[in-house]
Amino acid sequence: MYPNNIYIQNHEEVKAMGGDIGVCLDKYDHKHGLQHDDLARAQYCHWRSVQTGVPELLSAPDKQLLIDKGFIAADT
Repeated sequence: MYPNNIYIQNHEEVKAMGGDIGVCLDKYDHKHGLQHDDLARAQYCHWRSVQTGVPELLSAPDKQLLIDKGFIAADT
């Protein structure tokens, strides 16, 4: 789905950070000295929503970003 996404590649570590998705991603970024990346985060949330079957994991702003960047269709 997003083969070069660092969060997806390191999903187990991200998931183990504790907290909601945003907190986990913040902790992961801090631990590894990464800059905040809205697109990578949106991709990760979309991937997680597909993997878990919980569409609520993808927020409306993240969904809009993925639509605007051409990663998903507007009717998804």
